[in-house]
Amino acid sequence: MTDSRLPAAPPALHAGSGRVADYGRYEGRVFDLSTAAWDGSRGAFSPRRLQRKGWMYFGAFTPRYMVGYAVADAGLMATAFVYVYDRQAKKLTEHKATVPFGFATDFAPSPDADWQLRGGKRHWHARPAGSGWDVRFEAPGLKLQMEFRDAGPGMTAIASSPGRPFHHTWKLCALPLRLALEIDGQRIEQDATGTLDFTLGYPPRHTDWNWASLDGVTEDGQRIGVNLVAHFMNGHENAMWLGDRLLPLAQAVFQYDPAQLLQPWRVHTADGVLDVQFVPEGERREDISVGLLASRFTQPFGRFTGTLKTTDGVKKVEGFGVVEQHHAKW
Repeated sequence: MTDSRLPAAPPALHAGSGRVADYGRYEGRVFDLSTAAWDGSRGAFSPRRLQRKGWMYFGAFTPRYMVGYAVADAGLMATAFVYVYDRQAKKLTEHKATVPFGFATDFAPSPDADWQLRGGKRHWHARPAGSGWDVRFEAPGLKLQMEFRDAGPGMTAIASSPGRPFHHTWKLCALPLRLALEIDGQRIEQDATGTLDFTLGYPPRHTDWNWASLDGVTEDGQRIGVNLVAHFMNGHENAMWLGDRLLPLAQAVFQYDPAQLLQPWRVHTADGVLDVQFVPEGERREDISVGLLASRFTQPFGRFTGTLKTTDGVKKVEGFGVVEQHHAKW
């Protein structure tokens, strides 16, 4: 594994006259995320409503609990979900919502935005706080708060999108956070680690991907975070957080049975630097079909073990995380 440094992210998504900044993989985030050059009119059939997608995803991992949380502006509709898996009790608690035109036309997706969605008695709210984020959910039977602390500049990827302007994502892995849960009358507070995924772009009308977000340690005690994607983004967003370093990874290969997603997965990079077995303990799935939009989404969560090749030799790695199979028409 080479310890190559990623170039700094461009200051803006646009490079003048509506031209997209150079495609590639960068260290740091893009701060000017204006999509006005591509969004067209403010009507229901504008690119802003029909093509542009933005979301914030947060994951948290402890030896007992796994948490997934997302709020998404999909143009014609907004969606959100949260789940908590109690490994000790083998219990999954989940809430979700779909709200037509849930975000205003002038909503500008950003890590600095105030993301809120209500669905009945369920309330999702994620906002920046200090150098991190305050992420909350409240519904009968479940209250959740994740206080994320910033952990470095993160990784930006910008890729082409056939027939559409571009696709962009910013990821942070191995983030320290404080997790507070109030579930079934019991309150739990724990330190945890987790991941953040901010995405803003214009994905292809038909989109497929596999994704893995892994959080763990090496056998010599280094914190490791991994983000891998296949079939999407041209491999630009494959990266690893190892200690205080952010390192690029090669193309990702996902080997699993699509008909048996709770069987073990093998996830590795084409150059053999990372090779892990992921063993699901449960899954969160959803099948949405609303007008022009459809999404078939499955996110198994569980444990991983494997090896990492470094300049110091091969090291064993282990931890927790999620993998994903996603088919979308949007």
